[in-house]
Amino acid sequence: MSRRPFLSRTHRARAARARQSASGDPGGTMRLAVLVALILVTLAVAAGFRGEETAQAIGGLAARLGPLAEPVLLGASVLELGAIAAVIAVCALILWRRR
Repeated sequence: MSRRPFLSRTHRARAARARQSASGDPGGTMRLAVLVALILVTLAVAAGFRGEETAQAIGGLAARLGPLAEPVLLGASVLELGAIAAVIAVCALILWRRR
């Protein structure tokens, strides 16, 4: 038996495993979607039972996020700087995985 067919099978198997691990996990995505749906349903039920109190509580929590939107560095807020950092991180990850 020659080594060539064995090596080509090995290389094909490695390539198939690499393609499989590079794709997204559909089960994890579905679990995340269910979690988000459960949180939204919980908020909707809470708002249905105690609408005004829930709205005031959420408004109070949202008001605490106000300082994040104020300009900090060169007219950019902390939220904008965080978004820029996240975009740079994603681009760097994509470029690093392509190597």
